[in-house]
Amino acid sequence: MIPLTFLLGFYVSNVVSRWWRQFECLKWPEDFLSILCLLLPSKESRPARHQIARYLNLTSALAWRDVSTKIRLRFPCLRNIIDAGLLTEKEYEKLQDINEPSPGIRWLTPLHWVQQLIDAEIAAGRGSVNYVSVAMNELKAFRISFRRLYCHDWVCVPLVYTQVAALATYSYFFFCLFGRQDLNHDDFYSLDSFFPLFTVVQFLFFVGWFKVGQDLMRPFGLDDDDFELSYILDRNIVTSFTIVDSLQDDDPPKFEEDVFWKHHSEQQQMHQNMFLPKVPSSLKWGRIDLSRNAHKHPPKLHTYLEMKNQDPEEYKNRKNNKFIAW
Repeated sequence: MIPLTFLLGFYVSNVVSRWWRQFECLKWPEDFLSILCLLLPSKESRPARHQIARYLNLTSALAWRDVSTKIRLRFPCLRNIIDAGLLTEKEYEKLQDINEPSPGIRWLTPLHWVQQLIDAEIAAGRGSVNYVSVAMNELKAFRISFRRLYCHDWVCVPLVYTQVAALATYSYFFFCLFGRQDLNHDDFYSLDSFFPLFTVVQFLFFVGWFKVGQDLMRPFGLDDDDFELSYILDRNIVTSFTIVDSLQDDDPPKFEEDVFWKHHSEQQQMHQNMFLPKVPSSLKWGRIDLSRNAHKHPPKLHTYLEMKNQDPEEYKNRKNNKFIAW
């Protein structure tokens, strides 16, 4: 009579939703850096862009080392962040001076330096004022993600809740050892008398379900299924410096006439309707199409209603579930 399905369902659903919300708190910096390139597009602002990109990754390293075991093992102390190149000696001294009177604000300091750098670049006339509000909103979202991550780390799932789920799961199968024994000696040769097959299957499902909730309870540990924050940090560092240095300083490719442009020009010269061609799939277009034998599932118009006095061509298109080019 133990409501095991209700207890485990409510427990695991809460843990899984919490696990996914924690993954969504891992903010990546490319959105803010893309707007930063619009805000500070000149080559004279490249040192400021580079410094801001480093500060964003420095914030990630400082914040994640407080919640993740993998990042803590990678950076046991701030000196290791200096060795990694995300922090300088002067910045280290400033962080130490700020952390002594105000503990817990160290990870916020680089984001405040970002605001000061942007303000200095705009005051010097090297930035566009039109994108300041958009950039500050992105910086705010970047800061909020770390604050939410700290809240998830501080406020865990109540331990009593986990104990109730564990006690219900294991006591349920403890009672099954006695309650499901076959005491009918007249029918001793039944299948379940030799081996409790369905009880074992039920044990695998329920206990496995409970173990899923336990494994996803804290995704910042050293398990194989935990979040790979070390990889994400390396990826963010490479992506950040590529955006602010390589991509921003490199001019975009010049215009070249492609297949679609030539097709559009030909239709314009012949005074035809301006319809784009289909996506090329043959070898003459420079593509080996290996999906030609795959099943095609075009979208269907489920709200189709056959009406009287309808245009024959429109009726044919709607009946065959095709798109109409307006």
